[in-house]
Amino acid sequence: MSLLDPPGTRDEATVELEPAEPARLEPASQGLYVSLLGRFGVQVDGVSLSLRGDRRRALLATLLLNTGRVVSTDDLIARVWDTPGQAARGTLQVHIARARALFEQHLGAPLIQGADGGYRIDLDHHRSDLLLFRALAGRADLAAARGETDTHADLLSHALRLWRGPVLADVAAPLLHTQDVPRLNEELLRVAERGFDAALARGEHERVAASIGPIAADHPEREPLIRVQMIALYRAGRQSEALRVYARARSVLAERLGANPGRELQETFHGILRGDLDSRLGLRSRAEGVVWPGAALRSAAPPVALRSTTPEPGTTDPGTTGSGTAVPRQRAHPDTKPCAARRGPEPATGPATCLIPAELPAAPRTLVGRADTLAEIDRLVDPCSPVPGSVLVRGPAGAGSSALAVRWAHSVATHFPDGQLYVNLRGPDGGPLHPADVLGRLVRSLSAGTANPRNPDSADPDRGFTEPDEAAARVRSLMAGRRVLLVLDNAATAHQVRPLLPGTPGSSAVVASRHWLADLLIRDGLRAVPVDALPQAHAVALLRSLLGSGRCPPHALRRIAELAGGLPLALRMAVAWLDAHPEHPAAELVRLVERADPAHGVSPTARMAAVLRAGPLGSGTAAGKYRPGSEPRS
Repeated sequence: MSLLDPPGTRDEATVELEPAEPARLEPASQGLYVSLLGRFGVQVDGVSLSLRGDRRRALLATLLLNTGRVVSTDDLIARVWDTPGQAARGTLQVHIARARALFEQHLGAPLIQGADGGYRIDLDHHRSDLLLFRALAGRADLAAARGETDTHADLLSHALRLWRGPVLADVAAPLLHTQDVPRLNEELLRVAERGFDAALARGEHERVAASIGPIAADHPEREPLIRVQMIALYRAGRQSEALRVYARARSVLAERLGANPGRELQETFHGILRGDLDSRLGLRSRAEGVVWPGAALRSAAPPVALRSTTPEPGTTDPGTTGSGTAVPRQRAHPDTKPCAARRGPEPATGPATCLIPAELPAAPRTLVGRADTLAEIDRLVDPCSPVPGSVLVRGPAGAGSSALAVRWAHSVATHFPDGQLYVNLRGPDGGPLHPADVLGRLVRSLSAGTANPRNPDSADPDRGFTEPDEAAARVRSLMAGRRVLLVLDNAATAHQVRPLLPGTPGSSAVVASRHWLADLLIRDGLRAVPVDALPQAHAVALLRSLLGSGRCPPHALRRIAELAGGLPLALRMAVAWLDAHPEHPAAELVRLVERADPAHGVSPTARMAAVLRAGPLGSGTAAGKYRPGSEPRS
């Protein structure tokens, strides 16, 4: 357990946070002064004391970090020695005696006091940067309670200037850094978020943007802090930097926590991307009864599936701030239909509503060995950018290019708040769909729910299209000013894809195909992401993750992976056969696949499909036979 009290708790030994004389809220210039909020140091009359030895420094840092509290001998030993021996207690007393002698020499007092079962140090708050930090934060809370917002902001700013970097980074004490320092870091970060919030409320955007950078860089997974940094950069006119901060935070959260950014951080990203962040915050703060601007930074609102271009009664237009200042934002194309916020039924004469499409099919539950490919798609598209790119994900039949495209699309869906469209470009008969058929569907998806009760023809948004070019133009018009992700699966030719690509920045297309559509790469600027078969180690790992450990012997798994050619679709077929026939061992599946018709050009996926159709004994009419066109889609 940490020796530090949770922030905000008090006992008889805690430093008093009631108002003190203003002169006492400054670091001591004479006598003793201790530095803990950064590199460790002890000064007497402005001269640093030489604190030699890692163990003595760890001992003093532990006592000073817990000023006003008794630290037991056992806790001190645990923090001074990684693996204390039998002589640790006696050696600790020697270190205590030498530290007392050092303070006696320079201060005229030993400073370290013996107590029941341990030791303690008592200091006035102006003699320690940590105690002074807490005193200033306490005074700031009192000022906020009295409504003195300027005093509140000034005191927090004064407190934050005492935080000089990573706490006690130069003290070698592992247990101190795993148990005590994290609690203190949490306290510091909470005060920092309040302080920067208060500074933003006073319009000090440039100062916050400059000051928050080092702290946010040390804590990139701290979403409230990152959010404040993005707002400060945006208001300082540095939109691209704010978007890069979000991209870094998103990457860190995915790598360290396996999670996407939270709702509030995503909403901030969307507001910056569209250029209407301040109007969003202003509208939200008024709706929630917030009386000072800084509070809007901490407000929460549910994700909006339907947006509004008509302001609520009593609010300003979404394109302006509360002061009436125009806020730059993306302009929607005239053909783009307005979307009303989810406020309940609209009157018949009210604005039309627009259902945001979310058409992505379910993502595969298990994906093995594709982390680098997903990261490459992320890099090439850059979904956090105001102008994301488009990519071609290409792989042979069964390699899983479709699964990769869909999995990636799910992971970035929140970055395309105007919708995610999915189209399988392969028709029911296995042939490619004509672009005209697809364009009509896209028009319907992008126009869903926009029927005007006073215009019955608007219920059929693609009525009257006689030329594919006209339908393509309508799709581009509907996507203009929106941020839409389009997933085009099983593409056969560049001619099939080109009319479907977004025509304006902000939207992105991910094309999955078995073919190198070189014309798209050359003429349309798509970037290519190749998808190959899995190496045997990853193929075996996929089988084991789907079958469970111990289901099949290792040699059988390796042989199945080899017969499947490392193709994820063929591997999943093998799992399906084993699940459907639990009474048969994996060796039986190996035997059936090995004797399947090895006709020239037959892929491992087709051979596995033939065995899967034939049944457990391979006696069906389709046993070992390959039928052209029988390969399932990847």
